Amino acid sequence: MNKKTILGIAVIALTVIVAFTACSGNGGGGKSLNSATELKEYLDKQPANSPDQPIKVAMKANDMMIKDIAEVIKNAGKYVRLDLSGSPLTEIPERAFENCKTLAGIIIPNGVTGIGSWAFSGTGLTSVTIPASVTFTGGAFYNCTNLTSITVESGNTNYASEGGILYNKAKTEIIQVPKGISGNVTIPNGVTSIGRREFEDCDSITSITIPSSVTSIDRWVIPGCTSLTSVTFQGTIAEDALGIRDGSYREYAFGSLDDKYLAEGPGTYTRSDNTWTKQ
Repeated sequence: MNKKTILGIAVIALTVIVAFTACSGNGGGGKSLNSATELKEYLDKQPANSPDQPIKVAMKANDMMIKDIAEVIKNAGKYVRLDLSGSPLTEIPERAFENCKTLAGIIIPNGVTGIGSWAFSGTGLTSVTIPASVTFTGGAFYNCTNLTSITVESGNTNYASEGGILYNKAKTEIIQVPKGISGNVTIPNGVTSIGRREFEDCDSITSITIPSSVTSIDRWVIPGCTSLTSVTFQGTIAEDALGIRDGSYREYAFGSLDDKYLAEGPGTYTRSDNTWTKQ
C-alpha cells in the first residue's frame, strides 16, 4: 500500500470521526441528560450563545424534576432548547419556568394533562405546541414577549389554535394571544367576546378583523399595539357592550375608535396620527 493510499484512508477516517462527534453533540435531539445536576454540569461547560442558537438538551424528566431543571436553566445564563419527549410527566406546575428568559424552546411530551398558570410566563419561548393530552392551561404563556404562535395538536379535545392564537375547542373564546404575533389578525367567526387587555402590547400587529359573531368587547383591548393601523368590524356591537360604561364613568375598548365606530357602524377603520377614519 503506497503513501497516497494510506493518507486517503486516514482523511476518510478523520472525516467520519468528526461527523459522528457533531451528530452526537448538540445536533439532532441534542445532548441526553438524566438529572438537573447533569444539566448544570453540562451547561457550565458550554460557551455563551444567542437565542437563535440555543443549546439543545434532551431529558427524561418526571414531575418532581421540573422546577429544579428550570432553576438550572435560569441561573446558567445560556439559551436552551429543552426536549422532554417521552418523559413520564403529567403536568407542568404553576410558575415552573416563570421568568426563565433563556428558555428558547421546549417540546412538551404527550401525557402532560395540565400546564399551570404562569408556567412559562416571561420566558424566551418563540413558539409552542400544546399536546393533545393537555386539558388545562391557564395563562401559562403570559408576558412571553418573544412568543409568536401557539399551536394545538389536532386531537386535543379542550383547545384549538388558528393563526397562532389559542382558543377553546369550539373557537367561541380567546384563551391567549401570543405577544409576539405580527401582521394581520382575523378572529374566527364564532368567537362571541373579546376579553380585557386581550391584545395588550402586541406591538407587531398591523390589523385586526372582528367577526359579526362578536357581541361584546371588554375594556383596554389594544393598549401598546403601536403598529396597529386598521380595525375591521364585520358586525354591530351595542354601546353598553363596547368597553365599560356606567353613566359618567367610561373605560374604552379601542380608545378614540369607540365613538367613531358607535357613530358610523360596521366597516374598516384606519388610523393615522392617532385619528381613526372609516374607509
